Amino acid sequence: MRYAPRIVSSRHIPGRGVLETLYTFVQPLAHLVTLALTVLVFGALAVGLVRGQGADEVVALLDHWPLILVLAAVSVTPFVLWGPVYRRDHAPDASFARSLVWGLALWLYTYHLFVVSARAFVRMLRGRNGWAKTRRNAEPVTAGPVALES
Repeated sequence: MRYAPRIVSSRHIPGRGVLETLYTFVQPLAHLVTLALTVLVFGALAVGLVRGQGADEVVALLDHWPLILVLAAVSVTPFVLWGPVYRRDHAPDASFARSLVWGLALWLYTYHLFVVSARAFVRMLRGRNGWAKTRRNAEPVTAGPVALES
């Protein structure tokens, strides 16, 4: 985040690029918040089921189906729309249906980021913030530091 002011004030990065970069900076935090809220909601449902109140809580949750539908649409729609935008900008020969499949695939692919963000957060808490570059076995060893197996 320390680079955010320089990115925002840069004359070499267009507005869309600034927004995309700032979104990328905030994305891991958004994943952690979403993951925590999901755990809390499912935890509350599990506690209700254990206490024998689960059916009432599930029914109460389903009473809010319009909100659930809106949240699902807000969560999925940007990814699905990415497919047609990508098609327009980079693959005009692809069909519209294929671009929608690309968007859905991107949506499913992004779920791994919840695991990655949680793992990174735990690593940060433990003070493990180093990053060794992946060693390339096919490259000749030259002078200088070489990545070690961790």
